[in-house]
Amino acid sequence: MTPSQIQEFYKNQTVFITGSTGLLGKLVLRKLLTTCEPKKIYLLIRQHKEKSPEERLEMLLESADLRRDQSEFKGKIFVIKGDCGLPGLGISQFDRETLINDTTCIIHIAATIKFNEHLRLAAYVNVRAVQDLLNLAKQVRDLKAMVHVSTAYSNCNQKDLIKEQFYEPGMTATKLLKILGCLDDETVTNITPEVLGSWPNSYTFTKAVAENVVKTEAQNMPICIVRPAILMGAFQEPEPGWLDAIQGITAFLMGTYLGLIHCHLADVKPIYLIPSDYTANIILAAACYATEKTSPPPIYNYTGFEKNLLTKSKLYEYGKLSTKLYPSVHAVNACLLIFTKNKYYLKFLQFWLHLVPAYIVDLICLSLGKNRRFVKMYQKVHRMCDALGYFNVNFWKYETTNCETLWKALEEKDRELFPFNMENLEWWDFFGKCVIYARINFLKDPMHTLPQAKRKQKFIAFFYYCIAFVLVCVLWRLF
Repeated sequence: MTPSQIQEFYKNQTVFITGSTGLLGKLVLRKLLTTCEPKKIYLLIRQHKEKSPEERLEMLLESADLRRDQSEFKGKIFVIKGDCGLPGLGISQFDRETLINDTTCIIHIAATIKFNEHLRLAAYVNVRAVQDLLNLAKQVRDLKAMVHVSTAYSNCNQKDLIKEQFYEPGMTATKLLKILGCLDDETVTNITPEVLGSWPNSYTFTKAVAENVVKTEAQNMPICIVRPAILMGAFQEPEPGWLDAIQGITAFLMGTYLGLIHCHLADVKPIYLIPSDYTANIILAAACYATEKTSPPPIYNYTGFEKNLLTKSKLYEYGKLSTKLYPSVHAVNACLLIFTKNKYYLKFLQFWLHLVPAYIVDLICLSLGKNRRFVKMYQKVHRMCDALGYFNVNFWKYETTNCETLWKALEEKDRELFPFNMENLEWWDFFGKCVIYARINFLKDPMHTLPQAKRKQKFIAFFYYCIAFVLVCVLWRLF
């Protein structure tokens, strides 16, 4: 069978990927291995706690559904031990020489995506690592293309329309890293609000600075930038006890397990959720068109296509419906979604509908000799809501001309193999599949427990509203 244009581009190429253990990196890796025929794939993997890079590779193959094909892919995947938080990416001289001599394509996905990460770590991983990778790329003997994955919110301090162009960061990378090199962690923490300026957190700020690094230090390089919005997909692996709201299907997880009160307006404004596998596809497609050394490099705002954007009211509808159709036996609260832009009303609701019941249940657990966990659980959810508040009450429009042009340039076969046009995406069908996947894989709750879960859902709702009624009566008597 004749390969498509994108398949032909990656055939017999050696691809170096950073961030392969994350959601997006796994999808890019799997797509390359199952759809294309690369010669080699080098993966930058760091030591994580007790797990070696090699052990993490085994876990990666398992979670990316590649283990069944491991024998076929084993000779193509190679680990490069390193860490984006270290100078020079923490790569040994031997591995550096290997990459310089062998690599033909680089896909940089690695980043710390915690909104409120300490500025020093965020700058080292999101900014300095980009500098170090560009320095490495400039020495690569036969570099055909490089993709830097940024975020649609790197320039969220801009009002109204965010174009597919470079914007001035609040500070250059040189100045930022110089400041960090002179100060201790406590001082850096104290000056962080001043450094961030109009950016809401260290993540968006450092991603903006990193884009400027590409603009100023990637002259005459075959490189492009992809700015994806909020990823929604199937391979997210949240840390124990923490439900990640940026990648994955948080509305379902919190709605079925904890109950949810969130701070955004239920209206027809779009919320920029995008399928993570579609994002992997546009990254791979963009590399094919980054071979020309243009200045400045092209930027792709991948936030969806105007004709089929998901609105907040639709997300509310899908979230509410999914909790009814696919409740979990692990649920600990009734699902109640209240939308508000008033932060004081939000705090009031969080206190009475989250914390008060949580304290009551924790008190019961204490009396029964069981672990108290519900207050801490809700406190984590509240911190997450606080971090997301800026994005929930603000609204941006995005220019997507380059994305649309890229789609039109693809031949029919590539459109089938690497789809990223969302105009015909059936949102509920997609959302429902993600919910079922999450229920089975994240909550470890097989589908045969649905009847039991629905009975439990009714009991929890009855119990919850009984508590609410008692609290109202007590308040009525007091006041």
